[in-house]
Amino acid sequence: MSFNILETKIRMALDKWSNDEPIEYKEEWIEEAGEQFKDALRKQLKPREKQFRMRMSNIGRPLCQLQMEKMGEERSRNSYNSIIRFLLGDATEVLVEFVLKVAGVNVTGGKSEAKLSVNGTTILGENDVEIDNKIYDTKSSSPWAYEHKWGDGWQGVAKDDPFGYINQLYGYSEGTGLEPGGWIVVNKSTGELRVVDAEFTTDDKDKIRTDVSNTVEKLMSDAPFERCFEPQDEYFQRKLTGSKRLPMNCTFCPYLNKCWPDAVYKPQTGSKAVSPRHFWYSEYAGDK
Repeated sequence: MSFNILETKIRMALDKWSNDEPIEYKEEWIEEAGEQFKDALRKQLKPREKQFRMRMSNIGRPLCQLQMEKMGEERSRNSYNSIIRFLLGDATEVLVEFVLKVAGVNVTGGKSEAKLSVNGTTILGENDVEIDNKIYDTKSSSPWAYEHKWGDGWQGVAKDDPFGYINQLYGYSEGTGLEPGGWIVVNKSTGELRVVDAEFTTDDKDKIRTDVSNTVEKLMSDAPFERCFEPQDEYFQRKLTGSKRLPMNCTFCPYLNKCWPDAVYKPQTGSKAVSPRHFWYSEYAGDK
């Protein structure tokens, strides 16, 4: 099933449902969705695993972040609303699977264990859903990322992938022997949905294999810590602001304050907007 057909089928089913038109469903699908969300609640109620291990969900994360985690460094405290975001992600996954069934999509599997051996280390994971025997990952997205990242398709993901979604999908594919399909992305603010096709080339796969192999080797050998990113000169209206902004990867890292103890979260330097975007800065030349 191609990208266009899959997305169209899903949207057509949602359009009918949104307009009170009859849709075919099985009661067992509702029961399955209910049990899946119960499992998600139980999972989120359990304390997170403390012992470090390589997982499909982290094989694309920066080496420095993984080294911090393996060394047992203290993470930044999550905001009070973090659990709601986690649960929204779980709920989105459950809802998408239900909608796929209602839409008559050929769901050929899902929740399959993926197992990958890299340099003697076994990496495990569980995929989201299989459509026409291809692996698809379900993602809930902020409005900004939905438009500016996922909206640019494969190139948008490849250009800005701080969470390692591409490596994760590659791992699921290699670990199950199934082809990568892509991502089903839901805008968690508007409910809009799009399907982003995976477009791995042979060179892409070779590079990912090399990157993952190098990461595993350095982690398992307890190689010296490597900070992978440095602050970047900030430009506003094509002019240098004098501030130095931390890269996006650092922004999402739970060890940001360990690497950058003097970092500050401030409005964009020079912006006169009523509600300016905020960024993390190692050096800030704006109004204090």
